[in-house]
Amino acid sequence: MMENGDLGVTETFYDLKPRYPHAIKILFHLLQMPMLALFQYHIFSFRLLSLIFGCIALILFYFLLKAIFDKFGEERFCEYPLAGTVFLSADIQFIYASHFARQEIILVCCILACILAVIKKRSLTAGLITGLSVGLHPNSFLIGTMCAAMLFPVGFKNMRRLKSWKPLLGYAGITSMIAAFFVAVSLSFDRSFFRHYFEYGSSEFDVGAPVTDKVTELPYFFLKIWYQVSGTYYVPNVRFEFVLFGLAAAFLLLLLIRGKMRYGAEFVLVGKGLVGILTGMVLIGRYNQTSIIFLFPLFSTMVFLAVSCMTDILRKAKKTVRNIMNIVLIMAVTSISAVNIAPWLHFSYEDYIGEIAKTVEPENKVLANLNSEYYFENGKLLDYRNLSYLAAEDLSVEEYIRKNKIEYIILSDEMDLIYSQRPVWNMIYGNPRYMEELRRFLDENCMPVHEFRNNLYGIRIIPYINSDRDFTVQIFKVKDLF
Repeated sequence: MMENGDLGVTETFYDLKPRYPHAIKILFHLLQMPMLALFQYHIFSFRLLSLIFGCIALILFYFLLKAIFDKFGEERFCEYPLAGTVFLSADIQFIYASHFARQEIILVCCILACILAVIKKRSLTAGLITGLSVGLHPNSFLIGTMCAAMLFPVGFKNMRRLKSWKPLLGYAGITSMIAAFFVAVSLSFDRSFFRHYFEYGSSEFDVGAPVTDKVTELPYFFLKIWYQVSGTYYVPNVRFEFVLFGLAAAFLLLLLIRGKMRYGAEFVLVGKGLVGILTGMVLIGRYNQTSIIFLFPLFSTMVFLAVSCMTDILRKAKKTVRNIMNIVLIMAVTSISAVNIAPWLHFSYEDYIGEIAKTVEPENKVLANLNSEYYFENGKLLDYRNLSYLAAEDLSVEEYIRKNKIEYIILSDEMDLIYSQRPVWNMIYGNPRYMEELRRFLDENCMPVHEFRNNLYGIRIIPYINSDRDFTVQIFKVKDLF
């Protein structure tokens, strides 16, 4: 985008894999651009962007808790906003999202800002935030369903009064107008935007499945998070958080039913927000493991509402009890995060890139895994996902390599694993039917120049990362290129 001076372009590393420009992530790319300009094209640049928004999210979460506890005007509640913010900042899922170089943590900021706006009865502001989030990621839809659920009138009498519907209607109007702008920009990039976008969603993420199938898939989504089951996204151990969130929600619900909770309205509002996000997940039907972070700020709010209610019940030594509970929660989540992080501290992306740099220059044209793309100049890397479309383009592996003047092929054992277990991992690089032909080309037309072992960046499949099996990355130089 920056080199072409055009926002309506797609990635250079895909030439056969169909890609169509759209504006649904255009704000995210505009946020990336100053980071790239300041710190060059490096993973640090984009992870720093995530870290910045992670810090903003913590500030917003602090003000959210403060808005809830200050409502009761009691000095003793001032500890909870700070304790809750430290708790969230130490959570492994939040740390992960804040270093991931993706949009999830920015959407968390939007979620928190929208909840604050709803609490302060500024539904139009929430609509503005939601509308702008459409330019960040398609999961902005979840923010829309969350706000709609929170603004939806409760009670038969309220539902009959037009005044009760005004906040929701105003919110929907603002959101729709801004979303329409992004759709219009997308159509200016691609006249067949709707068809291409929905075809991509159906083929890659099965979003066109019946709603009944999507509903039944929701429990399995949480079970996969619980058991850390994943294909290519790292899933940290968050069982402690799941248990804690469940206990807090159940405790608050029991108090609400018994009419003995001062935070009834706040609990209902947060609960409606959670229902809204889950409803959005079901409607989309794309249960991406990274999207679990959207629930954490809401459930963390419930945790500290529950702590406050528990100290109300334990009337003696209230201050001591709540201080102990806050400290225990923070220490527990910090310890769990440390255990999650420790196994990865000896891996370095710079080591991985450094091995490639021993034999390949940034200006060389390569066929390689996308995770090495930060090393190469723009347009110099082609990703393996293109190869699954060779048959559709009536090209052989050799014709593709010669046509694109590829000088080096960087190949991991991962590709052989995927081929041997096909079709289990076909969603990673497409149908690997090209592997035998690629291996023949390597044997007949290439010379091995370097190999190294890397059990993190050499394998994308989570169950095999940092496991007992070693993965070797081989670099081949194409002979007789011209």
